[in-house]
Amino acid sequence: MKTLICALALLLASSTLAAELTIKIKNVKNDSSTIYIAIYDKKENWPDGEPSHAFAAPAELDVTTASIEIPEGTYAVSVYQDINGNEKMDYNAIRMPKEPWGVSNDAPARFGPPKWERMTFDVGSEPITVEFSLKN
Repeated sequence: MKTLICALALLLASSTLAAELTIKIKNVKNDSSTIYIAIYDKKENWPDGEPSHAFAAPAELDVTTASIEIPEGTYAVSVYQDINGNEKMDYNAIRMPKEPWGVSNDAPARFGPPKWERMTFDVGSEPITVEFSLKN
């Protein structure tokens, strides 16, 4: 009986630790490509470290939407649209993106990648939608 109670308590606790994060990417101009999505949960991993979650979604003209179950916490999202299909972000000679990209909160990029503090948002136990536009 104690085992059953503990298992039930664990099940209830784990079900409240995650919520659905919906990412709505606007200004998609090409629907024959892939959008790569990286979700970061640590400032020290942004922008060159490993994201906590990463996945791809087929681009849909105008607005692309993707969803993922994610634990409660503070996050930032970065995306790029892989126009040429080489599965990586392409840059010009001065490290400016050559393909459409975007970050949560439409955080501005001035003389380098957007600041972590401008990109972050909190995920609680309720579903949340984050919207931003592709640039470039």
